[in-house]
Amino acid sequence: MTYKLKVPSTSRFILEYALDLYTTPLQQHYIDAIDFSETSRIAWELRQAYPTIPDAIYYRKLSIREMFREQLLLQPQQQVIILGAGLDPLSLYLLENYKNNIKHIFEVDNGYIFEKKAIYEELLPGQKSIHFIRCDLTDTQTLAVQLVENGYNAHLPTLIIFEGVIHFITNEEFINLMLLFKTNDQRNIVTMDYFLTTATVPPAFKTAHSHALTVLETYINGALNTNSRDNILALLAALGASGETVEPLNEIEYKTTGSNHVFHVPGEGMLEMVLFHI
Repeated sequence: MTYKLKVPSTSRFILEYALDLYTTPLQQHYIDAIDFSETSRIAWELRQAYPTIPDAIYYRKLSIREMFREQLLLQPQQQVIILGAGLDPLSLYLLENYKNNIKHIFEVDNGYIFEKKAIYEELLPGQKSIHFIRCDLTDTQTLAVQLVENGYNAHLPTLIIFEGVIHFITNEEFINLMLLFKTNDQRNIVTMDYFLTTATVPPAFKTAHSHALTVLETYINGALNTNSRDNILALLAALGASGETVEPLNEIEYKTTGSNHVFHVPGEGMLEMVLFHI
C-alpha cells in the first residue's frame, strides 16, 4: 500500500500497544497501512505512569478473543457489533477464524471509520460481511436506524464488543446504549472493560493508577468515568442483565497463559473485564 493513514496519537496508541496480536499476513497488511512513523507521546507517557499498561491492553484483547472462541462456535450465523471500533482490525481476525459462524460484523465509531473502510476494501475487495457505521454512540436513535439500514437483524443472537468506551461516556449513556440490544430471552452477549476507581485498587498501585488517569484526562481534556466492581454490577442489575462474569487482569493472565508474570492481584492494571447477557 503506497498511502499510509496518518491519525492523531490519541486514536493510535491502543493499537500500538497491541501490535504483537496482529500476526497474519492480512492483519500485517492492515497495520502497514497505518502511519506509525512518529512515536505516540500518549503511549509513552502512559507507560511511564503505569509500566504494565501495554500488558493490560494486551490481556484485555485476549479476553475478548477468548469470548469469541467460547461463544461463536455454539451456533451459526451470529452477528457481531463492535461499538467504538477504532483502528483495531478485530474484524479481520474474526473473518480469518470464524467466517462461517458470523453473518454480519458491524463496526461503529465516530472517528476514522470510513478511512478504515477504504483500507479494508483494498485488502478484501468485494467483501460483504463487514459494515461500517459512523455514529456517535450516545445518539442511540440514529445508531438504531443505521444498524438496521446496514442489515442488522434484532432477532439474531449478537455478540457486542464494548472495549475502551465506557471510560468516555456516562453510566446513564451506557445504560441507554445497552437498552438498544436488550432481548426477552437475553440472547445477546456483551463483553466490556471498565477503569476502576482509584479508591478500589490495592494500595501499592494507587499512585500509578491515579497518575495514569491524569495522563489520559489531560489528553482528552475532561474527566474519565471510573467505576468500582460493585457499581458496575449495580448498573447491570438495573439493566436487567444476567450471567455476569467479572474478571480482573490477574485471572485473565492466568487463564490465557497458565501463570501470573505481570498481574498478581485484582485491581492491578487499572481495569477489569465483564461479560453479561441482555
